[in-house]
Amino acid sequence: METESNRDDATRVGPRLMGLVVRCLNTVSLHDVDNAGVKEGLEELGALLDAELRGQKSVELQCVGGIPFLNGARMKLGEEHLEMAVSLRRYLEHLQVQEISFGAGLRREHLRAFLLAFQKHRRAQKPQAILNEKLGPIRLREVLSSHNVLTPREVMLRYYARLVVLLKHVITSQAPVRVERFRRVLLRLAEASVGHEALLVGLTRFRRTDVDGGQHGAAVAVLSLLMARRMGMSRAQQLDLALSGLFHDLGRGASTLPPEQEFDRTSHELLARRGPLKTALRLLQRPLDASRLERVVAAHDCLQPAWSGPVQRPVGLAGRLLAVPCAFDLLTFPAPPHPGLAPDTALRLITHRAGTRFDARVVRLFTSVAGFYPVGTLVRLSGGQLGVVMDVPSDAAQATRPRVRVIQGAGRTKADYVVDLAEPGQRLNIVASLDSTESDFNVPHFLFA
Repeated sequence: METESNRDDATRVGPRLMGLVVRCLNTVSLHDVDNAGVKEGLEELGALLDAELRGQKSVELQCVGGIPFLNGARMKLGEEHLEMAVSLRRYLEHLQVQEISFGAGLRREHLRAFLLAFQKHRRAQKPQAILNEKLGPIRLREVLSSHNVLTPREVMLRYYARLVVLLKHVITSQAPVRVERFRRVLLRLAEASVGHEALLVGLTRFRRTDVDGGQHGAAVAVLSLLMARRMGMSRAQQLDLALSGLFHDLGRGASTLPPEQEFDRTSHELLARRGPLKTALRLLQRPLDASRLERVVAAHDCLQPAWSGPVQRPVGLAGRLLAVPCAFDLLTFPAPPHPGLAPDTALRLITHRAGTRFDARVVRLFTSVAGFYPVGTLVRLSGGQLGVVMDVPSDAAQATRPRVRVIQGAGRTKADYVVDLAEPGQRLNIVASLDSTESDFNVPHFLFA
């Protein structure tokens, strides 16, 4: 159980211990274990562990979902520790290790044996074989025993909520925008969502009571992040596009003047073509008042069509990519009192306008990420059951036959089992999508339960 002492240690000792471990692993990756630099780092690490082990049986350094923990308590890190945390995650994930435990009786030769084992296995065909090494009081664990360490699923929930809260604070308080803070949260989401993309889509389906609460920006951000990942963009490009999606709607309606009346058409077009919204945000040094917000919105080509031509579509790559998830989210979660469309209905409407309002290639990309029946859609099956769409079929030919978690039987009885509609011989199919609010079902609960 996490105690006050553990939290204090995580704040006081955690970053230093993490830094020394990363330093040793990094140095031994480049030099022999008997190198002077390796010996110096090993001695500093040993001295720190000696001091900590005097009052406890073990010191446990953990990293789950990119988040470092000490003895089950999450470390409080500053910007100066971000690079170390990323390095620790990369080293441990490669070895398929989530925890390094240093026990009582630790000596320098044990630390040296650990570094030798790391050096031996880091380039091996099966680096996870390091888990079988006998390292005395040093133990490597693949599965954590602590109940306080977050799973990747919990990490996604926590950081998506944090993203919404941070954006809401910017919207309601007109506080200065610290772009790097949002970038760090999106980085955590990106790391934790690898292999869990369907759940990240499901997070965008939470019910909304506050129209301007930040949920729209957060939803567009994560959907655009997944689209960029599907395109094979680099991590930096994924985060840049997600940041643009996060802030793309700030200030809409903050001014009654259209953008072309605030400054001339040429300067608007130049600014819109030069880069996404994040560039304009970095230029803002004062709080986001209404006039500055409107100028920022004008800089983002997602909201402004090209100035000429019979077909009005966003100019530039960022605008074309963001326009589809933005429209999808607004159609499914419009401002009251307008009722929202079912996700598949909204997607059909967007598909109908592919090639005119929306880029047809981007619509296909979005469909491959969210699904023909987007993840989180409440559906009725041909047998009368109600279920929630759980993921996107990998085979495009089976796009209308996803995995469905049945939550209500044909006789309105409680149910909880998963049906893969794409399985050979499966006769069930989707006959209709439903409004989850009218059915009083909290869809994300079933996605994450």
